[in-house]
Amino acid sequence: MTDTLRALRLYASPVFLHENPTLISAAVYIVITALSLRHQLPGHPDSLRDIGIFWWLAQQSLFTSLCCQYWRQVRSPLSPMFPRLIAAEYRAIHIMLALGLVLMAVPAVMHGLPLLNVLALESLNLSLSTGSDLVGPKILRPRLRKARTAVVFGLFVIFMLPTMQDRLMQAPWFVALALLAVALPASLVELHHSPFAHPGDSGPALPAARPGRKPPHATFLALARVLMWQPPALRAMPLPNGLASGAPLGLFVQSALIFVAATAFMLLVGGLGTLHMPTPHDGRQAATAALGQVVMLGAVALPNWMLSRRDWPFLLSLGPFGARVDFARALYRAHAGRAIMAGIILSLFAALAASLIGLVPPLRALAAWPALAAVIVGASYLPSLAVLSPATNRPGIMLLLSMLGSTAGLQLYTDVLFDKPPVPPLLWGLPVAAAAFALLMARLAPRTLARADWPIEPPAL
Repeated sequence: MTDTLRALRLYASPVFLHENPTLISAAVYIVITALSLRHQLPGHPDSLRDIGIFWWLAQQSLFTSLCCQYWRQVRSPLSPMFPRLIAAEYRAIHIMLALGLVLMAVPAVMHGLPLLNVLALESLNLSLSTGSDLVGPKILRPRLRKARTAVVFGLFVIFMLPTMQDRLMQAPWFVALALLAVALPASLVELHHSPFAHPGDSGPALPAARPGRKPPHATFLALARVLMWQPPALRAMPLPNGLASGAPLGLFVQSALIFVAATAFMLLVGGLGTLHMPTPHDGRQAATAALGQVVMLGAVALPNWMLSRRDWPFLLSLGPFGARVDFARALYRAHAGRAIMAGIILSLFAALAASLIGLVPPLRALAAWPALAAVIVGASYLPSLAVLSPATNRPGIMLLLSMLGSTAGLQLYTDVLFDKPPVPPLLWGLPVAAAAFALLMARLAPRTLARADWPIEPPAL
């Protein structure tokens, strides 16, 4: 009991508060969810449409921040010497996650939704947020499990939609109970940690090359070269990996695949929930929601280069940049080229898809193309606000601004542009404000970034 209390006290320690990038996001999303409860929209009784996106993101951020502390403790190089520490941390994370489940159930219960269904949806999010290969210090994580990561990311994005959340809220009690019976044990199994290696355990070592592996076919190599072609300006100088990538045709094909997969998955889940074949109206609704996912998934990685700066001093020393401010300007020039390219391609795909499936008339789709492109570019500069002050120049705040811009803002704006009702005139002015904001940040942020300390975050994160 004493060991468990000591482990619980660490969740109120400076280490938990300062070295946890998702804790700030959790606090902000919880506040937004609480404010949304006071301003419910009419016509949405017993629904999560008023709070669904931010409530879901608040759960994910809170559960991830708690698990980050747990994995930091049990994966420490010293943990094998203290088996009582590992057992105490395992008990403590159970208590903290149970409190988190209760806390995050309050907004949905206040909406009048059934508690069992609410806990089932929360348990699903919990199982998606406890991955030992996705949470915690990167240098202590095991090898990434690609199949599980793809499933986790897909389910997280799909169930972030209030429509999918409402379907689960309307499911019978035995469906919710079955989901609880699967998701909660999966979370507990994922959190179980042994500091000693087991045969077959996936470690950080790279797999050995397979003997007798056939070389790729020439057609496959040619197709890969076409899809991965990059503009020369993005690969002319040694820049961080997040900026040195960007393939126009590959991004367009990726958007098409995500659009088809997300639409098909939502139709499948909807058909299983209603036990009826999807109608054309259901297909259009699923396609409308999938457009937001396409834009979000394509834009969410644009500001990632700001979050990891450990290699910047080496790139500054080895590259033809000169002073620190010249290097910072080169970073932002590369970011501008990549953001503009992604904005044009993502918005073009969204406009073409919305017009072809009959969501909006062609003229409205044509007007939405540059509008959405400008907002995508502006949202990619939103984390630069954190650079302007030493107090906010932290990865956690940058991550929060990035998530607010891409995960929430872009999805909502995409839904408004390609929905049937007319777009409010004020929202047509948002692209102008986004473009002006991007130009302002491109001018102010490099000079401030050059005066900051590199690296900003500890090497373990």
